[in-house]
Amino acid sequence: MSDERGESLWPAGHRAALCVSIDVDGAYGERNARQPDETFWISQAEYDPAGTVRLLELLANVDVAGTFCWVGKVAEEGPGLVRRAVSEGHEIALHTWDHRYYNRMSREEQAADMRRTFDTLSLVSGTTPTGHKSGGWRYDANTFAVAQELGLSWLMDEPGGDLPYLVQPDSARPPVVQLPPSRFYDDYTYFVHNLMTPQQTAEFWREDMEVLRDEGKLMCLTLHPYICGRPGPSRALSLFLDYVIDLGDVWIARADHIARWWLERERA
Repeated sequence: MSDERGESLWPAGHRAALCVSIDVDGAYGERNARQPDETFWISQAEYDPAGTVRLLELLANVDVAGTFCWVGKVAEEGPGLVRRAVSEGHEIALHTWDHRYYNRMSREEQAADMRRTFDTLSLVSGTTPTGHKSGGWRYDANTFAVAQELGLSWLMDEPGGDLPYLVQPDSARPPVVQLPPSRFYDDYTYFVHNLMTPQQTAEFWREDMEVLRDEGKLMCLTLHPYICGRPGPSRALSLFLDYVIDLGDVWIARADHIARWWLERERA
């Protein structure tokens, strides 16, 4: 797909783009989604550190840089993995302080939560985060405004299409790039809500990528270390990345790089 000037939407003539985003929830995602006595489900998330290591090794093996959306409290409790991710070329982004849902919080509460997460991730990672993804994609209009006020450049909350688009709650501030996610690109759909094989999951993603590549658009994967970081499910990501890499014309990039590219295109 090309723009009105006949140019590719993506750098170096790539036909489509792919972002591999990994939500490091620790146990907090399941704790917020379950009742306190549902220890079976909550306990599954204790696998998060082991899954994070496996995903880091998988991405290193294929030389792919991803975006790790880290829950602030998890980063504070286990800073070593955050620093390892940075040292291996990955982006660190905000994923709330403890995975509480933003659409149940006031604007002031969201602002305090996002700032606390930003400050902690900045300190732990030694980088300046530029993006945010809400826990469980439970966001509201305040979320966009707070992210803009914090000076972030991208969000991955609203599935409003197959291309990035700008949101600008305050016209006096720079816009924020919305990188659209999808439940169809979330490992939770395939290995929790439904139980599918890695081969079936990779095939589904391949079919979507074929369409997106024909149309010149973007896919944003959302993965979780305690799900897609397990041995079998990790094969879904491995098989899919092998396929995309072999295509040779899909830009596999971190969310901040995609957002920067899109902002520069819009300015041009």
